Amino acid sequence: MEHDEYAEDDAAFLQHLDSLGVPHPYASRRAEPLGLDRNTQEGALLAFSNALRPEVRAHRVVAAVLLVAFALPVVFTLLRVLGVLLRLLTG
Repeated sequence: MEHDEYAEDDAAFLQHLDSLGVPHPYASRRAEPLGLDRNTQEGALLAFSNALRPEVRAHRVVAAVLLVAFALPVVFTLLRVLGVLLRLLTG
C-alpha cells in the first residue's frame, strides 16, 4: 500500500478521536498537513487549547487567561499605532 491509501483511514481515525474528545497528536485534521503536531511550539499550543473542554469551569478559566495573554500585546500595539497616527495628524 502506498501512503495515499492510508490518508483516508488516518482522517477517519482522527475524526473518530475528535468525536470522542480524546486528545491526539494533532490538534485538528487540518493541522497535520501543516506539520503542526505536539513536537512544535505552535502545534503543542493548538493541541493544548483543543484539549480544553467548555463544560469544565477550570478549562474556561484557562481559556480566558490564554485569550488575554494573546490579545493584550495586540491591543497595546494597536494603541501605540493609533497614538502615532494621532500625533501625525495633529501635527
